[in-house]
Amino acid sequence: MTVSWGAKDPDEVRHYSYSWIGRLNGAEIDSAALELKRGAVVLSSVSNTLTSISCTISGGKPCERVELISRIVTTAGETLEETILLSIEPSAWSQIGPSTATKRQIIEMAYEECSLAGYEFNVTPEELFSGLRKLDALMAEWRATDKDLNYNAPEIFGGGDLEDMSGIPDATISGVAISLAMAIAPAMGKAMGQETRQRLASGMAAIRSICARVRESGWGRSTIAGAGNRHWTHRSPFMPVGRRRC
Repeated sequence: MTVSWGAKDPDEVRHYSYSWIGRLNGAEIDSAALELKRGAVVLSSVSNTLTSISCTISGGKPCERVELISRIVTTAGETLEETILLSIEPSAWSQIGPSTATKRQIIEMAYEECSLAGYEFNVTPEELFSGLRKLDALMAEWRATDKDLNYNAPEIFGGGDLEDMSGIPDATISGVAISLAMAIAPAMGKAMGQETRQRLASGMAAIRSICARVRESGWGRSTIAGAGNRHWTHRSPFMPVGRRRC
């Protein structure tokens, strides 16, 4: 199996974690190891709990695709392995704040919001994956309407994993979860209460504030440099044109 962690800027130091609880079948982690299979990143603070593994990642080359192997032995004597992918991408998002939530956590928060309107909180795996598809669709819609939260979208719609890192700033999680709950509730025949709508307004204010921040960018190719600006064969250190795209 393969999961994806949210992209990291080369200069950023980020803490990541992965929950094995969905594959433990009631057992616990007896021992764990995290191996760097491909990439130039540095792993530190590698640790595990009874149900998850975590580490801190720094460095990396711009636009490289890092591959990690998480391997555990359970208290039931079973050996499990998971491939974890991580993209190293130059990003202005590294200055926005931490991003630590998985997609599962956001979806579960959305169902919890529905439970406040009278829904019995007992979510099936099918409902979780339905919520994942709705989250993918919601984030794609927002990205097209200038509310890009750096969501860790799957390569194919609906092809992600519940344990994938969401990639969105923690400051926006509440607004995203309540918005997702608004999309889920009609299928249950439920409607959100006034209190939930008020908290949604507060969450959306935080989202709009983050999306309205001016992003770092280089000079346009048509920018007039002036007669005193010398010609550089490969790149100009004084008037860089845009950011490198991966």
